[in-house]
Amino acid sequence: MSGEVRLDETRRERDLEGSSTEALLRALRRHGVAVDEEHLRQASGWAEALALAASWVQRAQAPGATVSTLFAGVLEVWRGYVPRPYPSPQAGAEEGLPRSFHESFGAAPLELRLALAREVAADPRFDAEDALELGRKLRGLLRAEGRGAELEAVLATWEAQAPHVYRAEPAVLGWRVECALGRPGADVQGALLGLAAWRGHLVPLLKLAEWCLYRGQVGAALAGLSTAWPGVRDSPRLFGWDVEDFAHRAVLTVLDAALLREPAPGEDWLHEQLEPFGPLAPGWLERAQSYRSGVWTWSGEPERWAQLSPDQLLFEQQGLVMAFERELRTRHGWPLGRTQLLHPGLMALLPEVPRGVHAAQEPARPPAALLLPAEWVLREWARPGSDSRYRHPHAEAAVAAALLPWGHFLRRLGLIGAQAHASWRVRVTRTLGRLPEQFSCADDPALGQEVLNALRGG
Repeated sequence: MSGEVRLDETRRERDLEGSSTEALLRALRRHGVAVDEEHLRQASGWAEALALAASWVQRAQAPGATVSTLFAGVLEVWRGYVPRPYPSPQAGAEEGLPRSFHESFGAAPLELRLALAREVAADPRFDAEDALELGRKLRGLLRAEGRGAELEAVLATWEAQAPHVYRAEPAVLGWRVECALGRPGADVQGALLGLAAWRGHLVPLLKLAEWCLYRGQVGAALAGLSTAWPGVRDSPRLFGWDVEDFAHRAVLTVLDAALLREPAPGEDWLHEQLEPFGPLAPGWLERAQSYRSGVWTWSGEPERWAQLSPDQLLFEQQGLVMAFERELRTRHGWPLGRTQLLHPGLMALLPEVPRGVHAAQEPARPPAALLLPAEWVLREWARPGSDSRYRHPHAEAAVAAALLPWGHFLRRLGLIGAQAHASWRVRVTRTLGRLPEQFSCADDPALGQEVLNALRGG
């Protein structure tokens, strides 16, 4: 920055901070802001004054002054006209900002919208509906411009100046988590705990916890899931299977946290962490620990699968998927946390184990027929408009990215032959070729490209 520009910046700040109304008006005029004093006198509240300031600043020709500095000048002039700049809403009056402010916000360019969103938090009429409406518009514009991280500064201003509004809308709290996930070193756990305080609000919390897990933020995910669990468990609005899925995700996250701890925690710590989520199936914890940590390695004989009972076959499927998690970490560089997102999605794609009275009458099926999803199953799973892909984008992305490595894993173990493996690769790439496009609108902007790279074998 040249000395002349720095001098001009100093002069501008000195001018706009002056106490004289006339001095402020002269400074604003020098920067192209023509204040209509009569209209400004008639502004009945902070939001109305902001809307007027936006219309005048937008027409300013001098690019040197920052938008916030010019806003501050206009608002300081308005303070001089109005003895009580923050009128309290009258009893019985409709809450929320006036519609004129929202109209001005919608007509303003992006830089002005950022300033308006920050400044309006000082208006006592600013409420949760306003925050939701302004935040949605601003978030969409910033993401389209590749500037999504700038939303965090607005949210921080709302938290500081209007904490009751900031904490009243779970979507706003969720945006804060998104911003933290996109900024290295940010307090992801603190942001997720803010959302977890909303009792029983499962969908956005689980969605963001899975985002944390996908990016290897196991500690943040565990803190959020554990804090939210009592509200999820006791909520009368949630279906039983939703509560079970939440508990299952929390249990796997506890196991991931145990693998990350140094030194390794004892059994007492583990059982203390798992106890709130209810009893586990007999033997499940021991199998999960041994399979996922690499203590157990598959050493069976594929030709003996025909002799296994349906329950034994199901255990084989589950054990292989858990052992596959270590394969993804050691051979494909997946972080701990992301691998658990294969549960229950990958298991749901695998062929069903025959059961019932007719199971014994069916011809024996080779391992490939029990471990590789059918093409019609993949096609149905990948159809557009999936509710699961909206609710669990990172879990679905993890499953998609794991399908080609799954074939390599089974081939190395001798469970499928070269021909079955080649056929599987063709099946995946042909059926899921358009799947990455469905992640292009995900809140995580990197997700679509990551799925595309995985399906290309990258």
